[in-house]
Amino acid sequence: MIHARIEGNATSTVCHPSLKGQKIVLATPVDEQGEATGYPIAAIDPIGAGLHSTVFISTDGSFTQKTVGDNRSPLRNEVVGIIDETE
Repeated sequence: MIHARIEGNATSTVCHPSLKGQKIVLATPVDEQGEATGYPIAAIDPIGAGLHSTVFISTDGSFTQKTVGDNRSPLRNEVVGIIDETE
């Protein structure tokens, strides 16, 4: 699991068939204070997180492949939760 912030969306005119119709977001890993700790990654977003939302991203490729219904899908990251607030 990665704690990350949604920075934008990715759009593609040509993509793997399993990604057609999927919302793909770009998210930057962050620490507990919300500071960036790495480079942006691409992830599918089936739950509809908004821009600048803080989220949990699963890096389990087989989980993402089950979500899109194709065990040959190239994307391994998926938004699995939106963080409302932290203490």
